[in-house]
Amino acid sequence: MHMANTGGMSNTERTENIRALLRRHGLRYSRPREAIMELFRDGSTHVSAESLHVSLKHRGEDVSLSTVYLNLNVLRDAGLVQEFRGVGGESLYDHNVMPHYHLICRETGEVVDVPAIEIDGVPLGRFLKDRVERETGWTIDEPKFDLRGVSPYARSEAVEEDR
Repeated sequence: MHMANTGGMSNTERTENIRALLRRHGLRYSRPREAIMELFRDGSTHVSAESLHVSLKHRGEDVSLSTVYLNLNVLRDAGLVQEFRGVGGESLYDHNVMPHYHLICRETGEVVDVPAIEIDGVPLGRFLKDRVERETGWTIDEPKFDLRGVSPYARSEAVEEDR
């Protein structure tokens, strides 16, 4: 886990920042929400609820796994984190809620962010939504998808094993 640059902010200033962020998204402050958001701010990304729970325990937080799940769902519903499926179908959480896609290695489980792709100046998700609606008459929610394959690292490891 890498540490994010906090710009010289004190812990009190960081806590106030998180509280203000929660308020802006219509959420009440709670210590578990703050602790989860601190982990994301400190560099946790593409993580499971279980790994967040372990990280919280290592930081001395007294929080149950069910509380972590509950708060991740609240944060997801408020738009502060996004949920997606890892290589084994497990829920992973990402605090980067800007439009982007995930490359997921089916061999290693590695997840890499890819910036949103545009077609003729239109984000790919919007392009697909508009096209499918136009062609089918359906009203489509914003499409969400991930790209799965094999990372260059996993491919090079497979070549090494074959030798």
